[in-house]
Amino acid sequence: MLANVNRRSLEAGKEHMAERPSSPAIALLLAVLLVAPAACGGEVAPGTSVRVRAAVTGDEGTLNPYTYVSGFPGWNLLMLQYDSLMQLDKSGVPRPWLASEVRVNADLTEYSVTLVEGVTWHDGRPLTTRDVAFSVDYYLNNAEASRFARDLMDVQDVVVTDDYNATFVLSDPSAGFEMSALADVPIIPRHIWESVESPSEHQFEGGTNIGTGPYRLIEYVEGRSYRFEANADYFMGAPAVDELVVIVFADDAGVQTAIRTGEIDVIFERIPPEQIDLLDAQDPLDIALGPEFTTQMINYDASKRPFDDVTVRRAINLAMDRQDIVDTVFLGAATVGSPGWIHPGHPSYNPDIVAIYDPVAANSLLEEAGYLDSDGDGVREFDGQPMSFEIITNSPDSLRLRIAELTAEMLAAIGIRTSVAAVETGTWEQAVWPGFDVNNGRNYDIAMWGWSAPVQADPLRLPQLVTSVPVGGFLNLTGYENAEMDALSGTLGTESDPAERNRILGRMQEIIAEDLPFVLLLYPDGAYVYDSSVYSDWEFIAGQGIVSKLSLLPPSARP
Repeated sequence: MLANVNRRSLEAGKEHMAERPSSPAIALLLAVLLVAPAACGGEVAPGTSVRVRAAVTGDEGTLNPYTYVSGFPGWNLLMLQYDSLMQLDKSGVPRPWLASEVRVNADLTEYSVTLVEGVTWHDGRPLTTRDVAFSVDYYLNNAEASRFARDLMDVQDVVVTDDYNATFVLSDPSAGFEMSALADVPIIPRHIWESVESPSEHQFEGGTNIGTGPYRLIEYVEGRSYRFEANADYFMGAPAVDELVVIVFADDAGVQTAIRTGEIDVIFERIPPEQIDLLDAQDPLDIALGPEFTTQMINYDASKRPFDDVTVRRAINLAMDRQDIVDTVFLGAATVGSPGWIHPGHPSYNPDIVAIYDPVAANSLLEEAGYLDSDGDGVREFDGQPMSFEIITNSPDSLRLRIAELTAEMLAAIGIRTSVAAVETGTWEQAVWPGFDVNNGRNYDIAMWGWSAPVQADPLRLPQLVTSVPVGGFLNLTGYENAEMDALSGTLGTESDPAERNRILGRMQEIIAEDLPFVLLLYPDGAYVYDSSVYSDWEFIAGQGIVSKLSLLPPSARP
């Protein structure tokens, strides 16, 4: 049965995967050896140990804050072992977690936290605010090896009052500190990490890590599997699942075979759209389906001809039949993209911005701007040369490749000829985001791209995408510049009035829809398949899916 179904709107994420080294046959055998299936029959008898076997299609490293591989599902698995001071609830709103209370001063420069008393690390040592202060210092002092330093870059000091009270003092006001830092950064134990001098190279003995989270990683077999054991002393209560085994597969085909034959109980990655109805039809399999904040988009180098001309960018936008892409590639399991970036289901969405498909208008714009097909070959010219370009995309992503092919067809209808270059992921990344540093420029004309859910989920991260590079647009992969956007971006994060922040976000969406620094095509829905006879209480966090600690805790323990 489909759960959380909503293919058009919400009802109330760098995500790059590693190479996939294991074979399905080995993984399936390992699954059988590692853990026997839980008893079937739907209801779990009192006292029965619940064991869940999950599948991923890539090794995620040793899962400490410096060695996990990807934004998804690596960060999600990391946070089964560790906790942050706040935790997203099912609506995607940060709630106090390790902190029982969070207070902020009027000018958004001080965030004071009171810890929950009695929380212990997996080794029994107590959690105190000295661990919190140490975590901040450690991430900042080892900034080159961890993305969490970016979350904390405005922290000037952590003033510890006592074992349970501390205040984050920021150098600048930050309206988004709860979402970007308090609900994201894993707190690490001082007594473990203070002796670790090279965190990116450090491997804990046996692949185990010490956190406060609901699970402890007790076994890691590189390229094969992870075994998590429930923390019976977890401060929010014992997890509902006693043991979680995460099995590494080589590809989607092996994973889908395994879920059909009962070797695994849940897939921790989104299943392809064409598999949703097929898998849902097989009992006892069910599907958790809902909108997510991941994105599929067109990037272009807006700093060079002809993409520096907003007329060309607007024509490309008008040529995109987003609904056709949703229906053809995702079989309806996606939401049409807003030209203003923010998901229609998000509270900050500007409803006045609507995607328009009008290739006739697109052709007229190009004609009026002087982009003509002077030789009648079906391709317009600019600066004496044909409007002929390459669309680069990553070959392992079959859905994105199909989007690129449809994009080429739609651009051809307005006289822009493109060819699709499907390359390996590292080559694609190096072309669009060399060294993952926008200061290194760009080496592409047009590219298919996408961001993971956290970039979209927190609208206060929008400036990172559209602020000019010297000002702080470290996710600005198109070289876009706009003085008003820079000014609004500078104001957004320091505005203390939520209503005024939404007004600023509304205007920023208008500018994006007018200037089109990129063309947002759609937001894929998240579809996760699970065996409901083994475990069925999966929690779909709005915009981010089911892979989180909330899914494995009893409902009474969820925020």
